[in-house]
Amino acid sequence: MVSYQKFARDVGFIGIVQVLTSLGTFFLLPIITKTLGTYDYGLWAQINITVSFISPLALMGLSMSFVRFLSSETEEKIIKEAVYSILFLVTVSSLLASILLYIAAEPLATFGFRDPGATYYIQVGSFLILSNVIESISLIYFRVFRQIKRFSYLTLFETFAKLLFILVLLKLNYGLFGVIAATLIIQGLIFLISISTIISQIGFVIPRFTHIKEYLQFSLPLTPTALIRWVTESSDRYLVTYFLGLGSVGVYSAACSIGNLIQVLVSPLQLILLPEISKLFDENKIDQVRIYMSHSLRYFLLITIPAVFGISALAKPLLGVFTTEDFLSGWYVIPIIALSGLLAGIFQIFVNVIFLVKETRYITYINIVAAVSNVLLNLLLIPSIGIGGAAISTLISYFLMIVLCIYVSMKHFVFHLYLYDIVKSIFSSLVMYLFVSHFIISNVYELFGIAGMGIVVYIFLMFIIGGFSKHEISLVKKFTPPRF
Repeated sequence: MVSYQKFARDVGFIGIVQVLTSLGTFFLLPIITKTLGTYDYGLWAQINITVSFISPLALMGLSMSFVRFLSSETEEKIIKEAVYSILFLVTVSSLLASILLYIAAEPLATFGFRDPGATYYIQVGSFLILSNVIESISLIYFRVFRQIKRFSYLTLFETFAKLLFILVLLKLNYGLFGVIAATLIIQGLIFLISISTIISQIGFVIPRFTHIKEYLQFSLPLTPTALIRWVTESSDRYLVTYFLGLGSVGVYSAACSIGNLIQVLVSPLQLILLPEISKLFDENKIDQVRIYMSHSLRYFLLITIPAVFGISALAKPLLGVFTTEDFLSGWYVIPIIALSGLLAGIFQIFVNVIFLVKETRYITYINIVAAVSNVLLNLLLIPSIGIGGAAISTLISYFLMIVLCIYVSMKHFVFHLYLYDIVKSIFSSLVMYLFVSHFIISNVYELFGIAGMGIVVYIFLMFIIGGFSKHEISLVKKFTPPRF
C-alpha cells in the first residue's frame, strides 16, 4: 500500500506543478484576448466547448475504467491488454468523431455559432477531438501507476510549449488558426512522448479486447453523465451566443477563465485520490478510505475558501490587467464562477464514494437534475440579466449537485467534515477580503503584490484563531515535497 506520507507528498508535488501549469494556462488569456479581441476569442471558446461536448462520446467513459480497474492491478499481461485495448478503441472512435464534426462544420457554424464564416475554423478545430482523447488516455497511464513526476513533467511541458508556440504563431499573424494549430501540434507531441514511454515500460501487444466488455459495462453509463455534465458546465455558452452573440461569449468566457482557476485546486487531489482509495477499498481498508476522504476535503476547503474570497476581491483588476477594456464589463461574473468552482470541487471529492461502490447510475441522476435546472434557469435569466444570468444558473446547478451527491455518498459511509475549522477559514477569508478590497490596482506587479499580502493575512489569522493545529504544521513540514 502506498502510505499516506507518500500520498501527501504526491499531492503536494502535483499541487506545485498544477500551480505552475495554471499560471502558464492563465497567461494564455492575455496573449489570446489582446490579439484576437472579443469576437475571435468567443469563437475560440465556442470551438473548445464543442470539442468538450463531443470528446466524452469518443472516450466512452473508458478513462474512469482505466483508473478504477487498473489502480490495483499487478499482472503485466492484464495491464498490457487493458492499455492497448482502451487506447485503440478510443483512437478509432475519436477519429470518427473528428471526421463527423468536420463534415457538420457548415451547419454548425450557421445555426450553432450564428456565423457561417466560422466553418473553416470549426473544420480545423475538429481534430482537437482526436488529439484531446488520445493524449488524455496516454497520460492517465502515468496517474494510475503513480508515476506522478513523469505525469507532472509532461503536463508542464505541454503547458509552456503550447504557450510559447501560440505566442510565436500569433506574432506571425496566423490568428485563430495559429492558436488551433499550436494546440494540435503540442498535444500530438505529448501523445508521441507518452506512448513511446509506455511501450518502453510494458512493451507492445496487439489488443484482443479480452476485458473490454467489463470496462465498457462500467464506463458506458458514465458517458451520458459526461454529456449531461457538459450541459451544466458549458451549454450556457451556446445560449449566450444565441441570445447575445459571439462577442458576449468572448467576454463571458474570459471571466470564466479567471473564476474557474478555483477548480485547479482540486486537481492535485482528484488526480491521486481516486486511484489510491480504489486500491484501499478493494483491500477492504474502509477506515483508511475515510481518513483519506476526510483529510482531502478539509485541506481542499482550507485552501479553496480563501482563494474564492481573494479572486472575488481582485476580480475587476484581474480582468483589467490580463485582458482589454472590451472584456472588463464581465468582471462581476468572476466571483459567482469562483464560488461555483468551489462547489464543483466538493462534488469531485464526494463523488469518489459513488465510484468506489460502483453505483454510477446515481451520478447520472444527479447530473440530469443539475443539467435540466441549468438549461431552464439559463433560458429564464440570460435574456433578462445577460451573462450574469448564465453564471447564477451554473452556481445553483452546482449547489443542487453537491446536496444530492453528499446525500447519496453518506448512505454508504460517513467521514468527518471538520465544520468548525471551515467556519474559521470563512472568517479569516472575510477579513482578508476586506483588506485586499481597499487597494487600487493598476498593473500586474501590484496585483501579485496585493495577492501575496492577502495570503499572508489569511495564514496569520488562521494561526491566531487556531485554524492550524501543531500537528498539522508538523505534517506540512514532514510532507513537503522533495526538491526536484
